[in-house]
Amino acid sequence: MTNPTPERSCWCGYQTLFPYSDDYRVCKACGTLVSRAPVANTADQASHETGLYSHDYWHRRQREHHGLPDIEARARLDLPERCTYWLQHLLQAKLPPARVLELGCAHGGYLSLLGWAGFSSIGTEMSPQVVEFARKTFCVDVRLGTVEAQGFKTESFDVIVLNDVLEHLEEPLSTIQHCASLLKPDGLFVVQTPEYKEHLTYTDLSAAQDLFLRHMVNNNEEHLYLFSRRSVGELFRRLGFASVAFGNPVYSYDMFFTASRTPLRQNSPEAIWNSLSKRPEGRLIQALLDKAYESNDRWWAIQRFQKDRP
Repeated sequence: MTNPTPERSCWCGYQTLFPYSDDYRVCKACGTLVSRAPVANTADQASHETGLYSHDYWHRRQREHHGLPDIEARARLDLPERCTYWLQHLLQAKLPPARVLELGCAHGGYLSLLGWAGFSSIGTEMSPQVVEFARKTFCVDVRLGTVEAQGFKTESFDVIVLNDVLEHLEEPLSTIQHCASLLKPDGLFVVQTPEYKEHLTYTDLSAAQDLFLRHMVNNNEEHLYLFSRRSVGELFRRLGFASVAFGNPVYSYDMFFTASRTPLRQNSPEAIWNSLSKRPEGRLIQALLDKAYESNDRWWAIQRFQKDRP
């Protein structure tokens, strides 16, 4: 007779969870959706040909399950969109030279942009094939396995990036606590993750055909914790990162924020240009940023127009 698989508890430690949907329960203490999927015994092991975060995940599963381009296409498509947008926000908070660690760096395109901008960057991934793909495609430094397994020195990074990673962590408090030890005293977390809006019920989401549902339906084996603004604030403040500033996300169903132990500063466009213009590659980065600003302004203008329509 096998032992029953234990239910996943909330990262915050609160034991009482309430039904939310077939795939999730909700922690009302902190405002997190908690997956009903069985607790994995191998979440910290690197994946190979099949399984989550494997070669298969980045090819067949992206196309057939998520309806997204595979890693080959994403390596091209993400550069002028997501990667440039992320870099734009990072430069507003931290200028090169600085040392950046990206957890779950996928194809490595963002690491490449960071390098061209003058940052020193390292990434991690869980599949040997994906690590090799990133190294060959963008000539970037990518390590295999979890961040805890890498042996990085304490206080050795200026920035740690988690883009579409936080929701996948089996033990987010433990992993973020470890990452916090790797940051210098004035270091930053820069995070993108799906945003659970606490005021919306599952019925509300379904009635509106909300795009957030794509993170929930048939996805709870990947998305283990779906955070609200309240819960990510609690997570990072619990670890000493009292300054949490939210920015506009790339997509409306996400949230994008920066967390710091000290008050956050905002670098001016002039300061960013002065930093980037010192390198030929930096001038290329500035050209990409200029186009990104133009596209972002147009997109948010459309959003405001649609919101104000009668």
